[in-house]
Amino acid sequence: MADMTDACPAPILSVRNLEVTLRTPVGDLQATRGVSYDILPGETFAIVGESGCGKSIASMALMGLLPRIAHASADRCRFDGQEILGLSRRKLSRIRGNTLSMIFQDPMTSLNPVYTIGDQLTEVFVRHGKGNRAQARERAVFLLERVGIKNASARLNAYPHQLSGGLRQRVVIAMAMMCSPKLIIADEPTTALDVTVQMRTLALLAELQKEFGLSIILITHDLGVVASLSDRVAVMYAGQIVETAPTAQLFADPTHPYTQGLIRCIPSYGTPDPDSELSTIPGMVPSLIGRQKGCAFRNRCPLAFSDCGQVAEVALQKTGEDHAYRCLRPHDSLIAHWRGLHGESV
Repeated sequence: MADMTDACPAPILSVRNLEVTLRTPVGDLQATRGVSYDILPGETFAIVGESGCGKSIASMALMGLLPRIAHASADRCRFDGQEILGLSRRKLSRIRGNTLSMIFQDPMTSLNPVYTIGDQLTEVFVRHGKGNRAQARERAVFLLERVGIKNASARLNAYPHQLSGGLRQRVVIAMAMMCSPKLIIADEPTTALDVTVQMRTLALLAELQKEFGLSIILITHDLGVVASLSDRVAVMYAGQIVETAPTAQLFADPTHPYTQGLIRCIPSYGTPDPDSELSTIPGMVPSLIGRQKGCAFRNRCPLAFSDCGQVAEVALQKTGEDHAYRCLRPHDSLIAHWRGLHGESV
């Protein structure tokens, strides 16, 4: 991916050509290929795509949480001025949960059921040398109150199963904030919650980001979440980033055919015809076993032509200072196709 941050502040995270390979009985699975992006201080960067596209495993690689069958490599994976890919477990543990935190999608599996909320919140604070147990407890009470949990001091003695799903997710958010991180990876943070709790959780993340100056990587398949919370978006398909753009620009003029398909799948509010069918993207994601050739989306793409399967690699094309897409078609023809779908003139 071309470097598009020359005029921007130094990124808090800079990733170039991240590759994650999973060893399987039938061959190596290319979970991510050539993933590159920058995260700027104080911004929310969304990574969106279908399940299995590689968005979560790419972030697991940053945290050093890959399974043993996985191997990760990158030309650059620099967080807060330090290369983190390949660090020893001891060195990585000084960063993980400290300046770099993660919010997982299921709070019930993120929290240990046999320890109290207070034990789990204070452990990370003490382990990273931020203070003693009394100071950790004070910090925990402050953050539980800040994330909207009433009677926070008493809640420290509760076990995870004694809290609702929404409260557990707020505890996980508070835990991620215990050591005042610079970057939080939020992996599907609202998947296990109902709609009303989802909205409150997203609003809370936005408030905390503004208050504490956080950078956030938001991993999701929900474009509604992307539109409401993110500053920039990377769209992933079959292990690759196929488009990246500022959020408003991506929704106004999606360029890659896969991005266009995703946006067309969003249900329209107040559709006049109750019998109308939801849009879908036909076909199936290709197998990622072995080295891939050409455009991975070509078998599902309405604009595919012979060259899409012949080239060794489809490069990212820049259309502006911070907008790029991975397609052989020129930008103008892709935008014309998108507007034609909606009966608009180019």
